[in-house]
Amino acid sequence: MIPPCDPSILEQNPQFKRLYQNITKNLLDPDGSTRAHAADPARRAVVDDLKQCQLRSAKKRIKEHTLKQVAFTSDNGLSDECRDALILIAIYLETPRFVIDPDTPQDAQSSPHAPDDTLTLLAPTISLFYTHIPALITPFSTILSSTLTTLRALSATADTDPTQTLPAFPTTNHQSRARARDRRVRTSLAPIPPLAAQLRKRVDALRNLQLSELPAARRELAATAAQLMSVRAEVLERMVVVLERAKHGALARAVRARAEHLAVVAQGIEGKVEVLKLETAAALYTPETLDALEKYRVHLRDTTARLDERQAVAVEELKQYHIEESGVDGDGGALVEIASRYGDLLREVENVRMEIARLGE
Repeated sequence: MIPPCDPSILEQNPQFKRLYQNITKNLLDPDGSTRAHAADPARRAVVDDLKQCQLRSAKKRIKEHTLKQVAFTSDNGLSDECRDALILIAIYLETPRFVIDPDTPQDAQSSPHAPDDTLTLLAPTISLFYTHIPALITPFSTILSSTLTTLRALSATADTDPTQTLPAFPTTNHQSRARARDRRVRTSLAPIPPLAAQLRKRVDALRNLQLSELPAARRELAATAAQLMSVRAEVLERMVVVLERAKHGALARAVRARAEHLAVVAQGIEGKVEVLKLETAAALYTPETLDALEKYRVHLRDTTARLDERQAVAVEELKQYHIEESGVDGDGGALVEIASRYGDLLREVENVRMEIARLGE
């Protein structure tokens, strides 16, 4: 296919425009083939033979594909025996010859005279297939009609009525009714343009779009892309400015430096406080002071021990005295006085102990 050219380029280059029009209209066909040999009878005959071969090959492929669809469709009213035979035939037709027989070269699959041992094995299946051919006519025609309807709907242009489609054949075993209905439908339908002509119109319309609208759309797309890149550049520039102001600018760097300076100053002050604390402790707790405190701590410990011993002795004496006087009648005034003195003594001992503990700290 000849590649399309932008109309603006043709308008800007008149000589190239004449050359392009001469090539596309006089020398080459739309598919890129030359027109020089179009008047040669021998070449025309070869082209006609090629078209006939292509047509036969296309018909063969369509029949094989339709046969496969009929075989694998469950609601077509065929019996299981007929469907099994149809599946085997469809698989055999779609399988290349060199796959069935590995010893056969690939170019031998098109030879109609090459013997095929598989046909001997499939002889009963082929006979059964020929027997059920009348039952296959209706579903086969239905699928072909549906495919043709779909193609016509796809190839419908603005000036073509897409509702003009062939009706599907009824899926029934009564062939006489189906044929009568087909005759009535054919007589009632208006002439429909060939599908090839419709497809050719669609291809021509598509080529016109490629030549006229596609270049303009490409230019618009390029302009839009340029605008998008410009907007993106502005966004990146704005982002750089914001980063410069907020994170990497002079103000941000000054604030960061000030914070680091204050952190260093705080660390220095903390070190000075620690030094002052150590100096104060060294000035207060001299060796003489520590020695005196140690001696006083020993003295207090000894005093506490002596008081504890005296307390224990006094308690023992009180216990003995209470036992001796427990059987004597009296008002008990002496015992109360002794108990009061003992309580005073205990309070004094407790005060001394607290003072010793405070001095020890």
